[in-house]
Amino acid sequence: MIDALAAVETALADAPVVAIVRGLHAGEAVAVVEALYDAGIRVAEVPLNSPDPFATIALLRRHFGTRMVIGAGTVLDPADVDRLAEAGGQICVAPNCDVDVIVRALELGIVPMPGVASPSDAFRAYRAGARWLKYFPAGEVGLVNIAALRPVMPADARFVAVGGVGAANAARFLEGGCDAIGVGSELYRPGRDAATVGGSARELVAAMRAPNPEPRAIANPGATISESPLLDQAGEHVLFVDPVQSTLHRVALADGAMHQVATDLPLNAIGWRGDTLVGLADRALVAVDSSSGATTVIVDVEVGPGCRFNDMTVAADGVVWAGTMHRGLLAGRGALFRISMDGSVERVCEGLGVCNGMEWTRDRTSLYLVDTLQRTLIRFSSVPGGMLGDPVIVSDFMNIPGKPDGMTIGANGNLLVAMWGGARVVELSPNGALLRSLNVSPPHVSSLCADGRGGLIITTSRMRLMQCEADATGSGSVLRFAIGCAVQSGV
Repeated sequence: MIDALAAVETALADAPVVAIVRGLHAGEAVAVVEALYDAGIRVAEVPLNSPDPFATIALLRRHFGTRMVIGAGTVLDPADVDRLAEAGGQICVAPNCDVDVIVRALELGIVPMPGVASPSDAFRAYRAGARWLKYFPAGEVGLVNIAALRPVMPADARFVAVGGVGAANAARFLEGGCDAIGVGSELYRPGRDAATVGGSARELVAAMRAPNPEPRAIANPGATISESPLLDQAGEHVLFVDPVQSTLHRVALADGAMHQVATDLPLNAIGWRGDTLVGLADRALVAVDSSSGATTVIVDVEVGPGCRFNDMTVAADGVVWAGTMHRGLLAGRGALFRISMDGSVERVCEGLGVCNGMEWTRDRTSLYLVDTLQRTLIRFSSVPGGMLGDPVIVSDFMNIPGKPDGMTIGANGNLLVAMWGGARVVELSPNGALLRSLNVSPPHVSSLCADGRGGLIITTSRMRLMQCEADATGSGSVLRFAIGCAVQSGV
């Protein structure tokens, strides 16, 4: 056991990741794990719900010898620990905390990595002899829980975060108190060849060693509410509107130089329709002259009693998808409208709360929409005829501080959402899993967009803050994350 434990600790000190190769066949096992090794990864587990896992583990142990630590995952039965020992396995990973499995692994000289999800699990596993604890499922909430557990756990307890962890948030987990991470389908899934596995593994290892991006304030125009940021046509300035002050702001990315013009109508959102800047007034889609602030009505819309437009996105075909909200924040009064190039208007979805950050995926298969009032992220599928399928809720932002507001989509397909009142931007996978938080000083994060260089522009607001708090937190400023976000710049 001492030799196995030393091997695990050495391997995870070299590269703190356990590669989970679920579904691996013996015929491809050596090539896939060699690709992981070449990328710098030194620990791999073959889950027992893979094809002939014990034969695969034995094959890998014979081939790699001391170069790799090889073991099994999803070990639920002490009898399987005996079979793992016969195959030469060195680690025994489980999604749950079964004392019998832990004890049998220790008896056979195998390092147990039981699954824990609470202080009770963690202490029970530790008392049974486990020192490497798999926190599962992890995600951003798991990171918070691990940070809280560490001070009360014995000093030699180690945490491996698994579930919702990958290249996008690896550095945050490792800097936040985790000793290692476990990564599965991002590295390997059935049918993925060794070359692809190697490329993903190199990206993961590089991400683990990269520092988390830090926000930088590029300007502070003191916006009451900063909405709908987007780059100008040259990509040199970010434009956004403040509907409370009826102002269109322009901030230079290079030096933060600020310019403002008063708009003749309060604008709640703006977007590019080809070369034309368009905006949403309360009840109309308008063309906007960015130099003067003058607006020209394109189409008036009957949005419903007590309602107004709030946010929009412009699709590649020029169709504007515009959402509404009730001025009194009544639930179920918001709606989504489709405004075509010919000026025709269709109400395509009703029963929403406050329609906010919305954007099409690059392949035009899905439209994502934030409902701030209901605290949900909604996905609509695209159907023939340019319309939308039934909505599906993919996240309710559970345990995330603040309310979801503006949103954009990363080049990797992940969703970046501004959390009003939460002092953060969160990154979610397309299925809604929380990947990481980007924390900022201003509490009210309004919206965000690509900076055209692989980074992120974030706008913040001073609304409902005391002046001393707004000044101390830099609220109303425009922030930039220069690295680590890789945001798409158009659809």
